[in-house]
Amino acid sequence: MGNYVGKPLGRLEGFRKVSGEAKYAGDYDAPDMLHLVLVRAGIAHGYIKKIDAGSVPSDAYVFTAADLSENIVEDIIEDQPVLVKDKVRFLGEPIAIVAANDLKAAKSAAKSVKIEYEPLPAVTDALTGRDPETIWVHEKGNVLGDFKHEKGNVEKAFKECDLILEDDFYTPVQDHGCMEPEAAFAYIGEDGRLTIYTSTQNVFHDQRMISRALGLDMEQIHVKAATVGGGFGGKDGHTAQIFTAMATWLTKRPARLVFDRKESLMTTYKRHSALMHVRMGFTAKGDIRAFDGQGYLDTGAYAGLGPAVLGLFSEHFAGPYAIPDVRIESWLVYTNKPPAHAMRGFGAPQGAFATESLINRAAVILKIDPIALRYRNALEKNSIGALNQRMNHCVGFKEALKLIENSKLWRERCLNTDPYIGYGVAGGHLSCGLGKNIPDTAKVEIIKEPSGHFTLKIGFVDIGQGSATALQAMAADELGVPIENITLIMADTDQTYDCGSTAGSRSTFIAGNAMLETIKNYRKGIKATGSARFPESDKELGVAGFPHAMYTFIAQAVKLRIDPVTAKVELLDIVTATEAGKIINPLSMEGQMQGGVAMSVGYALGENCIFEDGMLKNTDFSTYLMPTAMDIPHIECLAVEAYESSGPMGVKGAAEVATVSIAPAIGAAISQVSKAQLKQLPYDIETILKQMNGGKSQ
Repeated sequence: MGNYVGKPLGRLEGFRKVSGEAKYAGDYDAPDMLHLVLVRAGIAHGYIKKIDAGSVPSDAYVFTAADLSENIVEDIIEDQPVLVKDKVRFLGEPIAIVAANDLKAAKSAAKSVKIEYEPLPAVTDALTGRDPETIWVHEKGNVLGDFKHEKGNVEKAFKECDLILEDDFYTPVQDHGCMEPEAAFAYIGEDGRLTIYTSTQNVFHDQRMISRALGLDMEQIHVKAATVGGGFGGKDGHTAQIFTAMATWLTKRPARLVFDRKESLMTTYKRHSALMHVRMGFTAKGDIRAFDGQGYLDTGAYAGLGPAVLGLFSEHFAGPYAIPDVRIESWLVYTNKPPAHAMRGFGAPQGAFATESLINRAAVILKIDPIALRYRNALEKNSIGALNQRMNHCVGFKEALKLIENSKLWRERCLNTDPYIGYGVAGGHLSCGLGKNIPDTAKVEIIKEPSGHFTLKIGFVDIGQGSATALQAMAADELGVPIENITLIMADTDQTYDCGSTAGSRSTFIAGNAMLETIKNYRKGIKATGSARFPESDKELGVAGFPHAMYTFIAQAVKLRIDPVTAKVELLDIVTATEAGKIINPLSMEGQMQGGVAMSVGYALGENCIFEDGMLKNTDFSTYLMPTAMDIPHIECLAVEAYESSGPMGVKGAAEVATVSIAPAIGAAISQVSKAQLKQLPYDIETILKQMNGGKSQ
């Protein structure tokens, strides 16, 4: 056993962060720096008739779509302009960049830019958008994509069921709520090249986007990740980097853009809201025989990573269960809201809310313990999943359920005498890697320094999840040196190889495998680099991105109390049990689980971007309510002892799965006390209170 892997390690960059030494993108500056402000659309949908910048002071700059070489944001589907030229598709969409010598002057100059519009009705939700009579957001219609799949014979299976449950469910738009808002800083280096420090999840994608937009060769652009104050998927795409690069390249002056919190909430990427209808069939003994689910995902004004989210939503919709007969239909629909995109969990939390809620209802009706019901149907190694994909990897969902069953929280529920205290449980899983038919590789380089220390060059960004510390620990153990003798250079387009995005719960897995291969090659004297490729599922669906070859599994339980007068929900205790292969850093793992739980406590009990005709109504943290430390109870974090043979030192990804099932676990506990059948997030106090009062409003 090594000195570091498997032992709790504090973040090696932690002191730099808490002391203020770490530099975020908004901390960079330079002499003669320009401050940038975006001129944003004042309507949610409509045509631009005129842009009048005639009143902008002569010492300020204004840039529009006409100043771009190619007005496109490079993505899966290239439907989004960098700057709007003709048609506005969401409120706050960028139309122009204003640059001035200080921020106050830039804001004043931006206000002097006048835009004339021809407004159009706003498409407000996915169901409305799917209606063929609804106005189109894009020229080819509002349905961006769909997925349809049937395994077995669903209708025949339902006829053989003793209990059939079905209902409609809704999950809201959620904001990432990063502590650090979106930001970028750019300057021209001594070599004449464009250099950008950005808050990002993929410096190489940033480089490609900037190259396309400005018409520059890739070699002319150097992108480095600044310290990132949280990403959660919201920085895996274009935020501020093209705007700063554009201003700097056209003026040859340094430039900085930092979104304020209102901008961040109103205009940046979000979690997809989902409207779902689910029907499930059970035998009297508790076998789940049939699943039939439809989902409508609101992708906002542009595709972003929406097609990939639709895939993962569909893949995870039926849950971590071996169900013989499954039918899934899902649609991705444009609306006039900010683009929905990647967010921690990537479509899985939406479907889990619906499916796990119905399983909890079935447990009550069938008088079966909710853990026992899940255990009876749980996926195991070699099980066949909902998309006919075989579980060829390590599968520890049953073991996670057993950990919850034996936890102090779950055992004490039998002793509870308070009628206003409830207990709830739910399960979930989340894929690792980018998925079928998507290149998923990494390449790492090692250098032995004259001092005897080692430098490893890895193209990933540590966005706060702790991958840098995990990789240093693995390298130190593999090389047999103190961890202080390992230095990482990460996320620099000049010095590291393209490893893809910090996304998909893949970073430690694939970077770790590439790093171990690098060390192996170094020891053999072959070369100083090594590569790795993420495993692919052997199931072919003919689409890119799914199914996946590997999943992380989780079970979560909640204890809460409901105030009988106000129906306020007070969380008293939470326990989470995760199977993520070998745990490299238990301390960091606990932090991931606690952070993911906190994020989805907000999803369950308050967070909700409220739109009215495309306008966000809650535009600050006093109205968009996120949980604080006072709202989060003790969280016990348990881990299944497991080993994934394809992973570096046995690891799988674990960064996202904690978000998946806490909301339905909370819902089950609320329902135990109130008898309310909850089917919409965030949970509504009025609905709970009405049910507690025998169906009468107070």
